[in-house]
Amino acid sequence: MKLNFHPTRAAVLVGAAFLSATFAFPVIAAGGASGPKVAYMAQGNIGEVMVNPYRIAPLTAVIRSGGYVVKNASVRIVPKQNGQEIRYSVSDENVRTAGGIPVFGLYPDWLNTVEVEYDRVFNGKTEHFSDRYQLYAAPVFLRSNGTPGQTHTTFNVKVLKMDPAFKDRLYFINNLIPTPPDASRVVWNNPMGGALEWAFGPENAIVDSTGTVRWYLNPDVEM
Repeated sequence: MKLNFHPTRAAVLVGAAFLSATFAFPVIAAGGASGPKVAYMAQGNIGEVMVNPYRIAPLTAVIRSGGYVVKNASVRIVPKQNGQEIRYSVSDENVRTAGGIPVFGLYPDWLNTVEVEYDRVFNGKTEHFSDRYQLYAAPVFLRSNGTPGQTHTTFNVKVLKMDPAFKDRLYFINNLIPTPPDASRVVWNNPMGGALEWAFGPENAIVDSTGTVRWYLNPDVEM
């Protein structure tokens, strides 16, 4: 049998075979083999959880709104055994500013349980939700200054006496790192001057009535 080869017909057949093989798989908007992928897990009925969203406060988080309108939000950090409960309401303005529900007062190095209530508005319909989240917060620490005078890497608070009337209070503590790692290793040339001699690292923390750190600001981070 004699076969006649026609270049145009051959090209059409090859193209048809290619299209058939290409579109035999489902078309996926995200999550391809080498393309963009959205892989976060939404525990509740809105968006993802972002721990330490601004990279300077490791004991905070934001539960993203997920594109919904979120109103009348409230947050409760479930305390450890014999621990201090933190509960607060979040204004609608703060939800819009944070792009979700801000979470404050997480325990460091702990799988925290956070209870959140809010109204979700979508397509003119308002629904009320009570969600329960679990999120781990990393330990908080200060850089070592290499001296024997530093015996701990964060605030070491021991409560000696507490009036029951103040058991639900939070206490802000501010201090400076003694002999900071960077500023102490600089030798000035004459004449001396400038602000580097005052470049002490700040310690900013909030502790509850049990002495546990519940908030920590660490501006000394790599962005």
